[in-house]
Amino acid sequence: MRLLIVDDGHYVVEYMKHLLDWNTFGIDQIETMTNSIEARDMLTQNHIDILITDIRMPEVSGIDLLQHIHQHNLPTKVIILSGYSEFEYAQQGIRLGALDYLLKPVDKDDVEKAMSKAINNITKTRPAQSVAWENFDGLEYLLSVLGQNETLRKAYDVYTEFLGERRFCCFKLEGFTQEYEDVIKHAVGDKLDRLVWVAGTRLFGLVPEEAAAELTIKLEQLVVSPPFMLTDRNVTRQMFYRFFLSEDVHSDDFIGIFNRSPSCGDWESAGNIIRKYDQIHLQKQKVIFLMETILYVYLTDKDRDPSETVEWIFNQLRYPDELSSTLMDRVNRIRNNKQMSIQTIVDKVQTYIEDHLSHGLSLDELGKVAHLHPVYFSKLFKQETGENVSNYISRKRLEKASQLLQDSELRVADIAQMVGYRKNQYFIQLFKAEYGVTPYQYRRNMIHQ
Repeated sequence: MRLLIVDDGHYVVEYMKHLLDWNTFGIDQIETMTNSIEARDMLTQNHIDILITDIRMPEVSGIDLLQHIHQHNLPTKVIILSGYSEFEYAQQGIRLGALDYLLKPVDKDDVEKAMSKAINNITKTRPAQSVAWENFDGLEYLLSVLGQNETLRKAYDVYTEFLGERRFCCFKLEGFTQEYEDVIKHAVGDKLDRLVWVAGTRLFGLVPEEAAAELTIKLEQLVVSPPFMLTDRNVTRQMFYRFFLSEDVHSDDFIGIFNRSPSCGDWESAGNIIRKYDQIHLQKQKVIFLMETILYVYLTDKDRDPSETVEWIFNQLRYPDELSSTLMDRVNRIRNNKQMSIQTIVDKVQTYIEDHLSHGLSLDELGKVAHLHPVYFSKLFKQETGENVSNYISRKRLEKASQLLQDSELRVADIAQMVGYRKNQYFIQLFKAEYGVTPYQYRRNMIHQ
């Protein structure tokens, strides 16, 4: 699915673009625009599933984009962004068909709820005959059926409805050859061949019942499962685990596991995941837990390799204790990469602050350095460092002042100016509150040490 984010503020579109793991909502393409006229043209010329737009923009407003979608009968679902003072506009947007509106500065949880609402609306209103097979990722679909990510499942509901008109069988075939793969893919057709995978020297997959009957005649070594309906999720899961992984699972086995999974909240660290894994004793429940971990990695690792995922699911998952260390390392890497990008922003601003202590250092100034809205940046800084931006600036100013008092003979009034305090008396007051003595006493104490 395609998402378009439109706001005349560059920092807002950048913030929104990196706010969520959009893949978890089935979004595989994200477009961002600061020019609303070009955005209107894009809506007409390209299929956009979801639009997130600011309501007040020069030339073409969010309301204008909504009217454009309405007039041209476009299927795009709209979420609007507005400030408190623009509530009447937001109401007008809802009347024109916007699914939701979010108040700036937007909150991550609110965006997730609005996106879930939009995805749900799309799957309800999109007819089965308009299934977009070009967007069908067979491996992601399999994980949506086996896992517990409700948003992903809803994104694929339209495919399950379409496929649910037929019964399917699991199959496996030892001794991979290109000829075998071609025979199987020809039997299932050019859409369902995405449910056929190669792992090592074996072929695995899901095929319609009638294709399975045809293939068992052509390929003697082919092993197939009893038929089942993809619309019955529990039966599909039970069949999959029994046939491919020799694990006899029941619906009760999933309940406790999913409460520990990433789909039910963010995992704080790879160490935390290992602790959760170590609490599981039954082999089949370990396998279910690691399947959830594979789903998490598949949705969040931008450098994922689908063939590696297939290898994990069909070959390595039978030995969960061996696979667990590989997956924990991968989760750790994903989280470190995500953390690094945020840490890079914070480090950059901290360096800027230390190099410009004589400046006013307003949130607006720091927001420009971070390329983020000042309010968003302030929240991010506190979240990452545990300290308010203003506290950090004050602490660094006083640290610099204490250093200058020790290492130079500059007047106290000059030092106050150099670390950003225009009023000498205010500087002395803050310094005493921090160090327990006035700047003069501090210097004298240092000299006599």
